[in-house]
Amino acid sequence: MRISRRATLAGALAAGAMWGVRGARADYPDRVLKAIVPRAPGGGTDILARLMAPGIQERLKQSFIIENRADASTVVGSSAVAQAAPDGYTFLHTDNAFYQNPAILKSLPYDTIKDFSGVTMLAQAPVILIINSAVPAKTLPELLAYARANPGKASFASGGVGASTHLAGVLFNLSAKLDIVHVPFRSSGPALDALLGGHVTMGFGGISSARPFIEDGKVRALALTGKKRDPGLHDVPTFEELGVPVDIMSIWGVHMPANTPLDIRRKLRDAMVDTMRTESITKRMAELGYEVIGNKPEEQDAETRRLVSFWLEVSKRVQLSIN
Repeated sequence: MRISRRATLAGALAAGAMWGVRGARADYPDRVLKAIVPRAPGGGTDILARLMAPGIQERLKQSFIIENRADASTVVGSSAVAQAAPDGYTFLHTDNAFYQNPAILKSLPYDTIKDFSGVTMLAQAPVILIINSAVPAKTLPELLAYARANPGKASFASGGVGASTHLAGVLFNLSAKLDIVHVPFRSSGPALDALLGGHVTMGFGGISSARPFIEDGKVRALALTGKKRDPGLHDVPTFEELGVPVDIMSIWGVHMPANTPLDIRRKLRDAMVDTMRTESITKRMAELGYEVIGNKPEEQDAETRRLVSFWLEVSKRVQLSIN
């Protein structure tokens, strides 16, 4: 069989291109990476990303920038990553809103399942209920009495629509049969500022961002989610202990654009997990209320599908959709 010179040249170019892809992956990363945080600085998602940054850079021998693209529901930052090239150089730090948005927002500019590839679930943490120190309540039962005596007047701040801090309030309202008004912010940082300023009655937030203000007495912690008390806040009971179930945890993950090669995702995941498991970072994460997870990319893809399905089912029962 005779093979034309054009076909031979095309084959050589294709082989060279494939070699180039393999070579690029072997050298990954060979330029600056971009980590997009879809929350404002100061919240749990941003704190975790910045805590890990030096260790990841050291392990990958490459720097990366952290870019905050904040809005109340993390859609702006998520959209940017969904539209990025699937080459491993742009990734998204996610929190609960990423997995819950399909159940809350009727129109999304991306598909949470189809437009992203999982890297890892970094960590989880309880959600804590804190109140402004001027509120006349020192325990959860006292807060319930106060809210019932002032129907429609009490309000709670959250780190954004769809965040765990929002849905914790939804579940709290349902469990305690209350009507506390939701006031969403771009992240838990601005939400905490509103609480400190006395603009809202209470807030649901992460231990990492709330702990300094609890210790300073600027806010009062009344209860937290999960099955056990936090070692650093051992006087704060769980909602379960108090008979007001609020079954939700804050979670933080990492995703890349759909079709990002698995070997690239594994390399970034390994650098992240290795960083989190160093003694100093593990200790600091525990102090901030984070519990390391660090699952594999394939497991994260499966977990994303599970969580999206779970919240879609919850939305059918409690009508989470807002538009």
